[in-house]
Amino acid sequence: MKEEIAMSRQIIGYIVGFVTSLICTVAAYLIATRLALDLTTDVLAFSLLVLALIQLLVQLRFFLHVGSEPSPKWQSLSIIFTVLMLLIVVVGSLWIMLNLNYRMGMSGEKMNEYMIEQNKKGF
Repeated sequence: MKEEIAMSRQIIGYIVGFVTSLICTVAAYLIATRLALDLTTDVLAFSLLVLALIQLLVQLRFFLHVGSEPSPKWQSLSIIFTVLMLLIVVVGSLWIMLNLNYRMGMSGEKMNEYMIEQNKKGF
């Protein structure tokens, strides 16, 4: 009997998580497609960020079961490691792109002159 109650609670948790995730996804889609022209960029970005954070919390709670164990040491460590790797990838990508943007900040005409000059030098 206890197993059935535990199983039904787990199924209800999955259903609640799925419905909440679906609502967040549809809301983000509708905001991005229908209201994008009516909202300012800041309001649009903030609303999508809030929905993304809600989605993250729902995924962590209902599907990854973070916080449901008595001692979630390994889960916490894996989440911290994942966030660290995500930050390294995002910050590294932004750093490289901004550095390239700075170094390649020539106009099209200057870029053509530079390429012709380099081509004349040869290998």
